[in-house]
Amino acid sequence: MRKADIICALIILIIGTLAIYDGIRLGVIGWGAAGPRPGLYPFMLGTGLILGTLVVLGQAILRSRKSIPNIPFIRKGGLRPVLYVAIPAALMVVLTEFVGLYIAAGLYLALYMRWIGRHRWITVLAISILLPLVSYFVFDKWFLIPLPKGRLEGLLGF
Repeated sequence: MRKADIICALIILIIGTLAIYDGIRLGVIGWGAAGPRPGLYPFMLGTGLILGTLVVLGQAILRSRKSIPNIPFIRKGGLRPVLYVAIPAALMVVLTEFVGLYIAAGLYLALYMRWIGRHRWITVLAISILLPLVSYFVFDKWFLIPLPKGRLEGLLGF
C-alpha cells in the first residue's frame, strides 16, 4: 500500500502542477472588479491538490515499511467492481465525441441503471431520457452554456 500511495500521490502532484500552469496560462490570478479573473480557480484547485498531495506523500514516505501489513493494493475480486464503473464511464467519454454529451449521458445512465442497478425499464427510460433533456434546457437554453456537441448533434442542428 505504501508504494501505491506514493505512486498515486505523484500522479496527483503532476495533475495539480498542470492545473497551476493552466491557471497561469489563462491570465491574471486574482479578483477583478467584475469578479474572479480567468486563472484564479484553476490556480486555487492546483494549489489545493498539491498541498493535499504533499501531506499524503509525506505520510507515505515517513511511514515505515514494518508498520504496514503486506496486503495487495487491489484484493482478489476487487478489480471487477472498479471495471464495472470505469469501462462504461470511459465509453461515455469516447462516445461524447461522436454523439454529444447529452446522448452519451443518457446512454450511460441507461446502461448503468439497468446493468448495475437492475432497475425496471420504465425507470431506466424515464431517467435516461428526462435527465439529459432537462440538462439541455438548463445549460444550453437558459444559462446559455453550451456543453460538448458531438458530430451527430452538429448534423442534427442542435
